[in-house]
Amino acid sequence: MDGREKINVRQFLLFLFLFVIGTSILLSPSNLASTAKEDAWISVGVAMAIGTGVILFYLLISIWYPEHNMVDLNKVLFGKWVGTLFSLLFMLYALITAATVLWTIGHFMVTQMLHETPQPFIHFLFMFVVIYAVYLGIETLARTGELFFPWVLILLLVIFVFSIPSINLDYVEPLLSSGASPIVKSAWFDLTVSTFPLIVLFMVYPKLVQDKKHMARKVIIAYLLGMLMIMTATFITTSVLGVEYTAHHIYPTYVLAKTLNVEGLIQRVEVIIAISWILTIFFKLSLYFYAAVTAFSQIFGAKNYRSLTFPFGLLVIALSLIVYPSSIYAAEWNQTTWLYYSTTFGVLYPILITITTLVKKVFKRSLKGASR
Repeated sequence: MDGREKINVRQFLLFLFLFVIGTSILLSPSNLASTAKEDAWISVGVAMAIGTGVILFYLLISIWYPEHNMVDLNKVLFGKWVGTLFSLLFMLYALITAATVLWTIGHFMVTQMLHETPQPFIHFLFMFVVIYAVYLGIETLARTGELFFPWVLILLLVIFVFSIPSINLDYVEPLLSSGASPIVKSAWFDLTVSTFPLIVLFMVYPKLVQDKKHMARKVIIAYLLGMLMIMTATFITTSVLGVEYTAHHIYPTYVLAKTLNVEGLIQRVEVIIAISWILTIFFKLSLYFYAAVTAFSQIFGAKNYRSLTFPFGLLVIALSLIVYPSSIYAAEWNQTTWLYYSTTFGVLYPILITITTLVKKVFKRSLKGASR
């Protein structure tokens, strides 16, 4: 891993924002509406509150280990062999999740836009861009994020603003009609997509970020803004399209954009949401891929991770072709296995790190007291 790479706080915050909204901007409304019904957007608010606590938890770990990434952390806490095993599992998590994200973009393009194009071709095309971006390095990827962030924000706001006249509040009433259980379950799903995977950013923060003063407030604001975008997308899709239609369509935000036609002035608005989502998923996939490649490189002592980007990219492409046999399988995976898989790495793993850290601190204090 190249220790000379550094990014600034603003670039990391943009990574965080783009990562949070990534796949969620299109996938979450449908999954949340199918469970929480009219309260889908409320479940995002619940997820936002819980997620803020999770982010503070991550920040606490980064304060304890300001010059370590996840692989360093595993080695320090769990020793060479156990730490290497945990690092390999972490790398595998990033790799498999990257493959699922690549499948998602391929499925979206084939089913919604490029109907005659073979899905594997889209996987190859999109992944090679990601490979090249990661090969150029995290600094180049960060500057690219600064360049595209205003466009992503503007394009999404265009969709939201032009949808306001079509909002029908009857579609999202009565409030809290589903009860607490569906809201909590939906919030859990949203957390596993938008928040728990942020654990992979430990390969970037805090080790590669310069000037980390007052980070807690800045990180929380970036996270809340990202979740607010998801909440807005969920509220608008359910209040414009209706809960049933939103729940039964895989990409309701894209369908919402297709219905917009501002008096003939703006047409084919769905291309806007497609472009904005492709950009956000590009950064999310790139960060997953970067985490996997750099973790593998560091585990096995490679001088530079860049030489691994091409073979690892081919591996992600191959995995993306077999990870989901069908969209039905993907939906079932997301609602069952993925919930526990993401929670294991996003919650249980940091808890294990915290417990081990506290035990070591207590042990060191007891040894100092005994030596006196």
